[in-house]
Amino acid sequence: MTLHDSICAQISAAGNAAITVLRISGSDAISIVAKYFTPADKLLSSPSHRLIHGMFHNAQGKPIDEVLLSVFRAPHSYTGENSVEVSCHGNPNLASRIMECLLLHARMAKPGEFTLRAYLNGKLDLSQAEAVNDLITAKASKAESAALMQLQGKLGSHLQGILARIGEARLRCELAIDFADQDLPQIDLDDLNNRIVGLINDISALTAKGEQGRCIREGIKICLAGAPNAGKSSLFNALLQQNRAIVTAHPGTTRDYLEESISLNGFPLVIYDTAGLRSSNDEVESAGIAKSYELMQSADIIIYLIDASQRASCDATEINPDYLHKTIIVYSKADLLSPAKPLDSSDIYCSVIQPKGLDALSSAILKRLMLSDDILNEPLATNSRHLAALAKSKLALTNAKAALDDNAGYEFIAFELISAANAIEEIVGTVSTDEMLDNIFSNFCIGK
Repeated sequence: MTLHDSICAQISAAGNAAITVLRISGSDAISIVAKYFTPADKLLSSPSHRLIHGMFHNAQGKPIDEVLLSVFRAPHSYTGENSVEVSCHGNPNLASRIMECLLLHARMAKPGEFTLRAYLNGKLDLSQAEAVNDLITAKASKAESAALMQLQGKLGSHLQGILARIGEARLRCELAIDFADQDLPQIDLDDLNNRIVGLINDISALTAKGEQGRCIREGIKICLAGAPNAGKSSLFNALLQQNRAIVTAHPGTTRDYLEESISLNGFPLVIYDTAGLRSSNDEVESAGIAKSYELMQSADIIIYLIDASQRASCDATEINPDYLHKTIIVYSKADLLSPAKPLDSSDIYCSVIQPKGLDALSSAILKRLMLSDDILNEPLATNSRHLAALAKSKLALTNAKAALDDNAGYEFIAFELISAANAIEEIVGTVSTDEMLDNIFSNFCIGK
């Protein structure tokens, strides 16, 4: 990876708009733009964080557009380099002509390369850099809040504190190794044990909430399952507040699954409407039913619907016992029940007709995942990479405690503590590889 060449890209959405914004970043960014801007001397002498109004022209001096330049001088810019953002009128042809001029002296930025440079130049740690993309792609308000918290460095700061504590425990082991042949007091083994146990507990707590953080970031996968005509498609439409799925009285209308994303109390959900579960000789319907079982397996929650009016003759035998821990049995079409018939308060009923007919189901979903606003007030690991690194760190710390308990020697304890620290450093990016960075930033859009 090189930081020497200048890069540029459009950083606003494509298409016609009021304005379009182009960014160029690199040591020569300001001088490159000055070649095509009048008044050039005002741009070249401008301090950082200034707006300059003028004319952008081509290499032949012909005006292209009246523009507004935002000037950022290193290191006080998003990338940590000299940067200029060109705001022109939102005609794609004008933006393209300006970009052609910039590309004579710079190259097109790769996906996420501006943020990659911000990371490499120390403006962001790796967890913050990941949060930039999460904030852009967030599908619900809680996902936005989690990404913003991470972008502000709450997770990185917490992990730096853990790294410091691991370093202190490791230092005690290394001092004991270095001065083993001298007549000095031995280190406090109880204190070292308490330090390691405390670290294990803190990482365990972070990991426990990390799965919820992953759900907030990626969306909680909810599969609507049940027999034909149990009300799955009606519930699917009600949750979406639009007629997305076909609803008829004829059983087996849904042959393939439907997928949509919604927000529930600010939490992102991915809802799957599936084919009704039953024995079928129809090849297409059978394929849809097989897909239903696949979605039930991968879902975070299964909402198994039973027609409340046929409750006495229906059961949930189609549910794999391995999925019971993530299954919520819901009695649908509660509006069809006799008002005189008392409902069991321990059961969950829903209706797509009645006002507030989905409140009990919504509460059950949030309760099952134990998601609350409080989770966003604490450091939160939000993706599988974070969770894998935390698992490696916890394993190393557990091995360090075992070595201490077995009197294996300070060398073994220190080695495991180094491994634990390395795993945490993978999250914040103190330790990283080109392959890791490529995997992370390739998911970004060009211009970010």
